[in-house]
Amino acid sequence: MPLQTVQVLALGNPAIATLLSLCFLLAWSYERAQRHLLMFCASFLIYALAASAQILQLPRDAGVNLLLSCALYLGSTLLLLRGVVARADAQFDAVPLTTLACLQLIALAYFHYADDQIAARIYILHGGIAVMLLTGVARLGKLRLGAAVDRALYWILLAFALSFVPRSALTITSAASGNADSLAHSPFWIALQLSLVLFGIVLGLALLAGAMSDVIDKLREERDTDPLTRLHNRRSFEVLAEREIPPRQDQPLSVLLCDIDHFKHINDTHGHVAGDTVLSEFGHLVLASIRHRDIAGRIGGEEFAILLPGTDVASALHLAERLRHTLETTAFEALPGTCTVTASFGVTALAAGESLDDLLTRADMLLYTAKREGRNCVAFEHNPPPAQLANSRQAA
Repeated sequence: MPLQTVQVLALGNPAIATLLSLCFLLAWSYERAQRHLLMFCASFLIYALAASAQILQLPRDAGVNLLLSCALYLGSTLLLLRGVVARADAQFDAVPLTTLACLQLIALAYFHYADDQIAARIYILHGGIAVMLLTGVARLGKLRLGAAVDRALYWILLAFALSFVPRSALTITSAASGNADSLAHSPFWIALQLSLVLFGIVLGLALLAGAMSDVIDKLREERDTDPLTRLHNRRSFEVLAEREIPPRQDQPLSVLLCDIDHFKHINDTHGHVAGDTVLSEFGHLVLASIRHRDIAGRIGGEEFAILLPGTDVASALHLAERLRHTLETTAFEALPGTCTVTASFGVTALAAGESLDDLLTRADMLLYTAKREGRNCVAFEHNPPPAQLANSRQAA
């Protein structure tokens, strides 16, 4: 049976969905760690199958066609939500959403075979999909505070979910003037398919943009992060630290330089694996001790720097002492029980009109003062140390 003009135009919808599915498959082949790309691929492909079955009326039996196409639509929605939620590292409500989909299919079958009501079927399918999408959107609230592509994806998903409300009303109004067959060949049905094409393109491009953004973020992280300690590398530390100078609203800004004592001896005596373990554990210790706004980096072999915005020397000194004491009392599995790892620190604050290089130079001089004082101590400038900081040394 030859295709009618309405069907040919409507088939643009599944054709574009298939093309987007292939794009997600290609993206996944490049970055296989992003499993959610496969879910997007499957979602758009299943949607294309559902739309094709509905437009081409395959299979011919109306009831079977209804249940098959609706099952595919619901499966596509579930996979789309599963992928978006997985990308955002949020919780996916699998059991309630799957249960809702099954109940929708039962209701659709009832209002076709037992009580043939097209309006009820439209409300059940469109309303159910809207509820499913809104449930997923509710789990993605943090995207509103993310990057531009994440914010765009959030609002596009929300708009897509809400669009099913007027779409249901308009479809039912149009269906009231004729039967289901006349509706499927009406200008309104073409307009509806074109609106789905538009939403599909916008949503697909937003998801692809998100995938590209994820790849770029991963590459940037690999470029800027020291793989051993998970701290910033020197280049990244300096770039981020430069942005904090001069401080905002004349707030204090301090820096802490740290060098692990006798690190060459640890490597020579216990091996480079043991040395790497010490560096890695110290990196974890630093990350657990600083605030989100602080900038910590490994700027040399065993040398570390921490920039502390909004922090005076006294507070920076407390942090240095806490790190020094924790490191001194930490037992490393890669080292003998009698081996103690210590570190020396230099702490100072930014002076008016001072550059980052000048600040680090002064902190470096203080660090070597701590080395000369016998190591395992903190050398600092300006503020006198609290009485309890017995292992701190004030520079003359």
